[in-house]
Amino acid sequence: MHERFKLYKHLMNGFSYMLPFVVAGGLLIAFSSIEILGDSFPYLGEVGELVLTFTYPVLAGFIAFSIADRPGIAPGVTAGALALAAGSGFIGAIIGGFIAGFVVELLKWIFKKLPKSINSMKPILIYPFLGVLIVMIIMLGVNYLMVPISLWLENEIVNLNGFPLLATAIILGGLMAIDMGGPINKIAYMIGVISVVHDHRSIIMAAIMAAGMIPPLAIALSVTLFKKDYTDMEKRLGLNNWVSGISFITEGAIPFVKTYKNRIHIPLIFGSILAAMIVTLFEVSVPAPHGGLFVLALMTHWWGFVIAIISGMFLATLMMKVMKIIGDQTHETT
Repeated sequence: MHERFKLYKHLMNGFSYMLPFVVAGGLLIAFSSIEILGDSFPYLGEVGELVLTFTYPVLAGFIAFSIADRPGIAPGVTAGALALAAGSGFIGAIIGGFIAGFVVELLKWIFKKLPKSINSMKPILIYPFLGVLIVMIIMLGVNYLMVPISLWLENEIVNLNGFPLLATAIILGGLMAIDMGGPINKIAYMIGVISVVHDHRSIIMAAIMAAGMIPPLAIALSVTLFKKDYTDMEKRLGLNNWVSGISFITEGAIPFVKTYKNRIHIPLIFGSILAAMIVTLFEVSVPAPHGGLFVLALMTHWWGFVIAIISGMFLATLMMKVMKIIGDQTHETT
């Protein structure tokens, strides 16, 4: 396996385990501000804040787990906790997770010739203790270097407004449709997650969510309106995208992009950009990094999100149809 793919796999492993904490924490904070019969529930917000503090340790811990298996968890969680305490944020946690994983792998290599009689002590005593000790020392340097960078980055993301916010949303919206679940998509999505963790409500995250919903929804709408353009199998797959689309699961559009290339891919990118732009202009914000239409009621200016989804979906669908007609005419003339 190519080394770069391995690194991406380790990062995504940590990210996938971290994400439920961000979703749960964000939703708890959002629900705490809702008044029912005149009463709000601040305790939910306190628990939500607590849950969000687990994001860095879990992220780093499961990056290390992906690299070094269970012996990497304790050093990885420690690295993430130190990143949280020092303020080096996502960058510190990610770097710490990789360091922890590779430190434990190095320890495995160093101690592989120990007598078999003490093998059972390695994962329980030797790797956790030495791993945590070494990672603790290394993280002093990592945090020293990364805290200023992380604070600057997080401040820039959280405090975006005006044209810079709109431009960022447009770029990230386009990136969400570039590879639809691949590395580029995940980088854009991670920026949205950072904004939610640090600001609890995020326009950037809402724009990214809308953009990520457009590819599957546009495919579903196209299959619904223009049945003759697709095979029976494609029609079945396309209709399933209604469910994945409203749930903010982008990957359902990938088979269609692979089959029809730019004829579908380019319209999906434009539709995603339009949706992200409209969300930003209406200042829609969302408290959680996932959920799609299922978290609509928790959004500010939720109607702007609906307008964005409908607009992006119809633009992409109409562009796909126009490019199909142009492609057919070109084929006939040749």
